[in-house]
Amino acid sequence: MGKLMKCGHVAQGTAIVGGEHIPVCVICDCIDVAEYTPDLEGRKAKCHYCGAVVESNLQLPFFGYCPDHEYDDYYCGCYGWD
Repeated sequence: MGKLMKCGHVAQGTAIVGGEHIPVCVICDCIDVAEYTPDLEGRKAKCHYCGAVVESNLQLPFFGYCPDHEYDDYYCGCYGWD
């Protein structure tokens, strides 16, 4: 399962800090892991480019938890991966 960061995104990579690999959000440059796992049951995520809607899941690419919005955020790959 992906690590949710305090910024609301799921970690997309790791960084080496003090010789230890830690999760990092490369979007926000956040290294702080959230102290909770959100309940995503019944929530939907919308691709911020094409609007594709799927069930929210911490495994979605570039997932962002947006509790104050109707939809969470993710990227479906509609513009490619490179």
